[in-house]
Amino acid sequence: MDESTLFVDVVIVAMYVLLAVTLGLSLWSACHGVKTHQRQRSTRIAYGVAAGVGLTLLLTYLTGSTRPLPSNGSLFADPFWLRVADMFIRSSILIVIACSVVIVIAKFRR
Repeated sequence: MDESTLFVDVVIVAMYVLLAVTLGLSLWSACHGVKTHQRQRSTRIAYGVAAGVGLTLLLTYLTGSTRPLPSNGSLFADPFWLRVADMFIRSSILIVIACSVVIVIAKFRR
């Protein structure tokens, strides 16, 4: 067995476990936050943020590229995963920009 592939399976399994835990905790936190803050302004903000993130993910998926990419000497051409990769990259960039704008607005608003 090559040294570069020695722990590949362990790393992949660890990534899946961390992804599942992260998604589970995120969903639990969102539901718990909405339940405990009912009839408050923060509930509308929470729903707005959730809807905004969902809409961002949907739009960036739909606009994602399906052009094949070279990977390790061969072409990767699965349209679904190419769009998913584009979706995460573009969504991350858009959310970071939106957060930065909100921080700047909040800073100068006071």
